[in-house]
Parts: sequence; C-alpha cells; structure tokens
Amino acid sequence: MNISFKGYKNNTLTVEADGSLTVGVPVTLSAEGKAIAAGENKDFIGVCTAIRNGWASVQTDGYIELKYTGTAPKCGIEKLSAASDGKVKVTTGDAYAYYKVLSVDSDETTVGFIL
Repeated sequence: MNISFKGYKNNTLTVEADGSLTVGVPVTLSAEGKAIAAGENKDFIGVCTAIRNGWASVQTDGYIELKYTGTAPKCGIEKLSAASDGKVKVTTGDAYAYYKVLSVDSDETTVGFIL
C-alpha cells in the first residue's frame, strides 16, 4: 500500500532567524525569540522549512521527515529530542515530548512523525 502523510495538518510560524539557522533542522527559540537550531538533547518546537531575508518558516504541526542518529525509532509513540548534528534521536527523560512515529527508513536513517 502506498500512502503519503506529507501535507497533513502543516502549520508554520514565521520567526526571525538566527544567522546560523539552516533548513531541515529541529528549531527552538532563543531568549530573544529568534529561531535557532535546537542543540544536543534539547526539545524542539518545530522544524525549519525555509529561510528568506532573515526570516524562518518553522513547521510546528503536521507530518515531517528528518534524519535520525543513534537507535532507530519504532513506529508508534516515541520520545524524540534534537541531536547536535541537526538530526533527531530517541531519548528518555521526563523533559522530552512524545511524537507519533509513522515511518522509519533504516537504510536512509529517516524518521517520519507528527509534530
């Protein structure tokens, strides 16, 4: 069965971007309210989908696919956090959010989940 979750409930924010932010990485906000790349073991509010003229489009809801590092996630409910290399990883601890994992490609090391 072929199915695509892309486009499901995609919601984005437009936020002033930190100069080092890149497309395709988990995002958090700085103390000044700028979009920045989430660091190692950090929770994230979304994923940067575009940058233009110093502003970032940050997807905060819907389906997204990212690279993962470490242990492969499993389909179902998983706790994920940002990794230092712009990827996500399976994590533990009360501080992290649960996500609905819908696809895992261990050959490409990608995980698809609902934000």
